[in-house]
This record gives sequence, structure tokens and C-alpha cells, in this order.
Amino acid sequence: MKPRQLIANEEITIHCEVSGSRPKAMIHWMRENRPFLRGKFLEEGTNDTLVLNSVSFSPVPEDDGTILKCVGENPKLPDVGKEDSFKLNVVYPPQVTLHLGSTLNPEDIKEGDDVYFECNVKANPKLQKITWYHDGALVSQNVSSGVIISSNSLVLQSVNRWHSGAYTCLAGNQRGETISQPVNLKVRFAPVCNKDAEVTIIGASLDEILKVRCQVSADPTDITFLWQFNNSGESFDVHPPRFATSSGNVSELTYTPKSQRDYGTLTCWGSNSIGKQVEPCIFQVVPASKPSPLTNCTLKSVNNHTIEIVEVECKAGYDGGLPQKFVLEAFDVHTMRLRINQTIGETENPLFHLDLGELLPSPPSLRIVVYAVNAKGKSDKLVLDDIMLNDAEKRTDGNSNISIVPLAGLLTGSLLTLGIAVLVIVVIAVRRKRHCDGANHCPHHITLDVSKTNSKSRQGSMLEINTGDNRYVVAYTLKPAADCSPSYQSQNNLTGASDSKRQPDILNTPRVTKLEIGEDHPNTTPPELPRPNDLFSPTMNQISIASPTTFPDLQSTSNYDITNTLGRPRTRPRDMSYSSFATMRREHIITDTIPGPESCV
Repeated sequence: MKPRQLIANEEITIHCEVSGSRPKAMIHWMRENRPFLRGKFLEEGTNDTLVLNSVSFSPVPEDDGTILKCVGENPKLPDVGKEDSFKLNVVYPPQVTLHLGSTLNPEDIKEGDDVYFECNVKANPKLQKITWYHDGALVSQNVSSGVIISSNSLVLQSVNRWHSGAYTCLAGNQRGETISQPVNLKVRFAPVCNKDAEVTIIGASLDEILKVRCQVSADPTDITFLWQFNNSGESFDVHPPRFATSSGNVSELTYTPKSQRDYGTLTCWGSNSIGKQVEPCIFQVVPASKPSPLTNCTLKSVNNHTIEIVEVECKAGYDGGLPQKFVLEAFDVHTMRLRINQTIGETENPLFHLDLGELLPSPPSLRIVVYAVNAKGKSDKLVLDDIMLNDAEKRTDGNSNISIVPLAGLLTGSLLTLGIAVLVIVVIAVRRKRHCDGANHCPHHITLDVSKTNSKSRQGSMLEINTGDNRYVVAYTLKPAADCSPSYQSQNNLTGASDSKRQPDILNTPRVTKLEIGEDHPNTTPPELPRPNDLFSPTMNQISIASPTTFPDLQSTSNYDITNTLGRPRTRPRDMSYSSFATMRREHIITDTIPGPESCV
């Protein structure tokens, strides 16, 4: 049976059977009409007319598509034979070769030229993708940047020195991926300055000999240099004897400023066979000065169970034109005693390592100061945030950085505030009690409302009187009993006479026990109430009052009394439902004169 597919580099055995020949047939193998000698051959003869022959070999990609034949011939009958054949279908990963465009000269490619690469791929099954790489980095199509990718080619338009390097292409199919051997592209270009900084600042003192080094990149490296000096007043070329070329792409100038006019700008130009340097290397010669302060300093703490390490990293400033060093100093915040002093050499980003475990006894906090120093002096000092340190015993566990001192202070403050508040409350209460004990009674407010019947007498300094739609409130100041009128003693004292220096009592008037009116006393009128006459205006009509329990049938000729209520005359219905005159007096105070604010009670 003929195989339909062979896998490259995997051994396979193919059998060929020849019968009907006498004498026994001879068998040989052919590939593309040439003898096929690669592999192992095995022949078996079962009888005089049947021969079985086999070949074992490992196909290679070059076998794909070729014809393999098995030919049987009778040795007695030359030129008469039989053959059978089939086409080899060998599958394999892509075979890739890369080369520069056939029209290009690899040794004569300079900046501004167009370059293209061709990636030749042979694969079975068919190719699926091609990927391009430059120095190991993926190359993507970008027409605006002059990078164009087609099916099996890469085009670079207007190349520059950054396009130099090794290019490869990778092809893949179902059997795998294969990457080509690299092809180097060399772009020749005019000199360019190696330093990224646009201007290099050099500090120098008068009569100081400077070695100014100019280094450029170029291809080819056969470079000619030119130095120029200019300041605000003049510009001139530096004579070649003052500088020398130490190597193909480096030139060193010896320069000594003699006066202030010698401080200015030095420029270095290079040229080769491709062209002249477009942008020169610039060196600014300035008087030497103190360095600039450090900037962008950060603190990082690292706990290692037993040792606490703090890292301080900063960014260096201008060195003043002279070599500089960087210094870190750490002081005890309370005593300002120097505990740590570190110095490191010149670097772009100085990094300090502080081992706080070595500080014994351990201070509660540290103040860190960093600065730069050169031959001209120190920069301004930069003070960082204070570092709060734990006790040495608590720092050994490496689990917590929390100090108990702030918590204890907070708790003490809270307890102190609470104690002061309680003390203030107690003092106020004691003072109030003493004030009340010094007087006969403490002031309170009472409210009398005529809308309520049988209201009880209450001590207070507030008197509320409701008359119709109006509501009146009178305030009083309570006085000791000694300042008020004497108590009611006898019927003769009901005239209201009292000590003229004492103010009248208008609320605690003694009530009348009995009013005698009848046949035995036809001309007797109720006794006069013991209230001061100068506080009340006379009524328009004589008021007849009787106790409801003693005279239930007593009726006045009129059911209304016309009175002056708080200075305004109005008619008022007579209300005889009160059980005592004192109650009526408290509920109905009819007067034209409002008692003074210091009336007695």
C-alpha cells in the first residue's frame, strides 16, 4: 500500500513485490529516474517466480514532490521490465532563508537610503505567517515611519543609524516554526554626540587646567574634529595644537581659563566621509561653585525581624563643576546629638542604608539631614521627616512598629478631661445649694390660669392671667417673709394696714372664714379684704360676695360685675363655683395697677 503522507526525518519502510518472472526477477529503486541508494534494502524470495523487496529510509524536505519507483527486470530479457511508482508527499516545518535586497550593496548603505529584505520560505503544508524581528524586537508595520511589510518582504524607507542591527524573519505552519539566520544591516552615518545631555557643565577656577573630552559615534570612524569657543562678546576656532585625538571617535581639549572672559561655551564638531556633524557637542565652562542641594529624597523602611534598616534615596543636583560627595547625618530629635554620619561617592542617585539596630541606646526619634559637598563647600541642607523609633526591646520582634507612648498620652488626657468636667458639675451644684440655703426659699415659676377651676396655690415668680382672648404674664421676684406685711391676726387688722416700708403681699391674703349677712345684721357688709388699696382701683359697683355653702340662694340683682381688668374696663360673668374667697382671689385678680417686680409672696 502506497503511503499518502511522509513526515520529514521520520523513518518509513516501503515494500515492492515482483512476480511472474523466470528466472527470478531483479529489483532496484529509482528517485527522479536516478538510482535511489539512501536507506536500507531488504530482499526476500519466496519461490522462483515471486520476489519481495523493501527499503527503509527517513525522508527529507527535498524528497517532497519527487517520484519514487520500484523497477523489476528479468536478467535474461534485457530492456523488458515492469515498474511501479508514487509521488512522495513529505510534510515538514518551514525552511527559511533571509537576505538583503538583491539590488543593494550591503557595504554602501548610508542614512537616507531605502532598504528592503526578502524572506524565502519553503514549507509543506503551506506557509501560515511570517514575522519580522530587529535585534530580537518585533517589527510592526508603520507606514508613517517608513516601515512596510508585504507577504515575504520588509521595506525600510529613509533609514538612519537606529535601523542598524540584526534582522530575522520567522515562518510557521502546522508542523512548527522556523526562524532564519540573522542578516546584519550596517547604516553609515555622520558623527553624532554620544551624550544624551544637550549641554555638559564644567566648573573651573581661574588658571585651572581642564581636560574637556568630546566623544562621538560615527560610521566610518575616520573622524576629523573642530573645536570652537564663544562667549557673549566673541567667537573663534580653537587652534588644533590645543587638542588631540586619542582614538578615532574621541577628541580631548586642554583648556585653561585665564580671566572672566574665558568662561563661555566650547563646541566640538566631527566630520567623516558621510558628512559633518549636524548638532555639536556643547560644553559650558562656568566658575566653580558649591553643589546644588539634593532633591526627590524618599525614605523606605525594611524590617528583618531583628534589624530595622531605613533606606534614603535622593537625586543629585548640579555638582558645581567639581567632583562632589553626598553626606547623611542623623540627629537625636530631643538632644540634637549626632548619631549617624554616612558619606558616599559621586553618583546620579545616592542611596544611604541606615542600620537602626546599631543605635544603643535607641533614641525615640531621628532627624535626618542630607547634603552634597565639593571643593568649594557644602550645598544647602535638606531636612527630611523625623523618624519615630520603637524601643529596642519592641524592635526585635519585627512584627509591629506601633509605640505605646501616644496611646498612653491619649488615655491620660481623656481621664483628666473627664475628672475636670465632674469637678465643675459638683462645684456648681454646691454653690446653688448654698445660695438657696442662704435665702428662705429658692425662686420658682408658677402659672395661674383662669380657665382651670380649683387650681392649687403654688409658689412662683410667674403669674399668668387669661381674660377672654388675651393672655397676660406677670413676673415676680420672691422675697423673704421678713420683708413682707405681718400675718393676719384679727378682724381689726383686715383693713390692710401694714408697715409702710414693707411691700404688700398680694398672693397670700388670708381667706375670710365666714361672712355674716342676715336679719340680725341688716346693715353689715362683708369685711374689707386685707389687700393694699393703693394697688387696686375702686370697683364701679359694690361687690357682694358670699360663701356658696352658707348662702346657696344668694343672688345679686345683676349677674355681671363691671370691673377694671388690668386697667381696661370690661364686663365679666359672675362665677360662684369657687369654694373659698381665697380661691376666687387667686383666680380673679382684678386690678388697674400691675404689681411691681419685687412684690412679696
